[in-house]
Amino acid sequence: MSIGRREFLKGSALVGGAAALSGLVAGCSGGTKDKAKEASSSSVYPEGTTAEDFENSVVEVETITKFDDEKTYDIVVVGAGTAGVPAVLTALEEGASVACLQKESTAIANGNGSSGPILDESNEIGKLQYKQAWRKAGGYRMNPDLLDLYVEHAGEMIMWMLAQSDQVGLLPVTSKTRTDFDEGSYITVASNNFSPKPINNQTIMQKLADHAVELGADIFYSTPAVQLVVEDGKVTGVVGRSEGKYIKFNAKKAVIIAAGDYQNNDSLVARYSPDIVRFQKKQVNKTADGILMSMMAGGRMTPVNHAKTMHDMDAAPMFMTSYPFMALTMEGERFMNEDIPMESWDLSLQWNKDAEDPGHFCRIFDNDYMAKYGAKTPIATLENYIPGYKENPEGVYTSLIDTHRADTLDELASQLGIPANALKKSVEKWNEHCANGVDEEFGLAKDKMKPIDTPPYWGVRQWIRCSAINSGVVIDGFCRVLDKDDKPIPGLYSVGSGAGNICGGLEWNLYQGGLCCGSYMTMGRYAVIHALTGGLTPSHPASYADSTKYWKS
Repeated sequence: MSIGRREFLKGSALVGGAAALSGLVAGCSGGTKDKAKEASSSSVYPEGTTAEDFENSVVEVETITKFDDEKTYDIVVVGAGTAGVPAVLTALEEGASVACLQKESTAIANGNGSSGPILDESNEIGKLQYKQAWRKAGGYRMNPDLLDLYVEHAGEMIMWMLAQSDQVGLLPVTSKTRTDFDEGSYITVASNNFSPKPINNQTIMQKLADHAVELGADIFYSTPAVQLVVEDGKVTGVVGRSEGKYIKFNAKKAVIIAAGDYQNNDSLVARYSPDIVRFQKKQVNKTADGILMSMMAGGRMTPVNHAKTMHDMDAAPMFMTSYPFMALTMEGERFMNEDIPMESWDLSLQWNKDAEDPGHFCRIFDNDYMAKYGAKTPIATLENYIPGYKENPEGVYTSLIDTHRADTLDELASQLGIPANALKKSVEKWNEHCANGVDEEFGLAKDKMKPIDTPPYWGVRQWIRCSAINSGVVIDGFCRVLDKDDKPIPGLYSVGSGAGNICGGLEWNLYQGGLCCGSYMTMGRYAVIHALTGGLTPSHPASYADSTKYWKS
């Protein structure tokens, strides 16, 4: 069911330093370290947060005691997205009553892919070496319990998602990849991808949310969760707000927080991810509501650093980003070694102090790119990404394409919005480096330098933005929110991008595509299973034998 209209966010403000205050759990008593930091009533901000954090969120600090309505369920999920919708469907499958509070007027989910190891096509040493490969890719900072949860259970989730998707008539593009490590060591990872754009994970989650309602779930759209209900140290429910009215949702088993990250909460970004403050954010209303509610209940944030997803997959085919084409700022200057992978481009772009939005830059190459770079993307495919070149380019999200082609560098500069003299000077220097076999600016390897000398010339205008911040409150391998003593807060689970640190390192990486969304779907599904059963065994697990029909090989 749906209640009311969309709630609008409160105003936002940047902050300076962080406060160090003791938390006062909503609905419970507690002390303070600094009375001067108290709110207008007896409530205070939890340790590690400030007043500005809450001004940027819909969460309310002062304890709510009067309700206009009250409802009771076994499971209450906060957020209908990549992690929340699988949680709702799993609760139904396990025979539980379930409600979902969604701040937006529809389900919202990110990305288009997810992945998981298929244990029936893997062996034990392969799993161990796969985990080590992920640890290395994540800078050895990954939460080992969450990595175990993903490796042991994401494959079942992938197969389960195939069956769920089949029920609503939107099957993903599926694939399986086997990786052999040492002799006799192997693992197979399956991937589900919803494409082409604009079809993505949001499309399937909207369909599955509607399906969940048909099966008996109550989804309350335009009803943000504003506070957890805590009694004697246990989370027993959530307060939702709709059209100015407060609704108390009692949770007999658990509250599952799946409300997303904090990228639109300016003060938290300034504190925990300061290197992306100047970059644009691809999402909206991701204001740390679930994170702040969990911290009010005694949870805490994972240690810095927080992995972030900074990329551009819209202006040209994604696989074009793997080639070391010359990179220029919008002023026409080279700014990095072009061998840097996409997930780390922002680390070089952030030093462009003159740009209001440092995420804008261009890649330049010529018409002979296939022969020079061994590229597999033909010119006919790139033409799909030229604005207005084709009326309805197949498989392309036309509102975002930004690839350009011109017979002269002057023309190309005009199309890209780069000063022509600067672009031509940069191309001239690049070609000199290629002829000399030495990149005297950034040390790009000789075999990666290819002259730009065969018209027509190509330019891709890239826009690096933040898609997700993949860290949140500290959780264990069952997705239970942990307090300052690493003890689970009874009745409270957190899943998705606002929970834990499955990605580990500073940057999201491409070692195995789909881990982020795959792990979030797994967290949502298995947090509910644990809340209802105390274990990690589904009552109706997806069958490998039944799933083989979905894979081509």
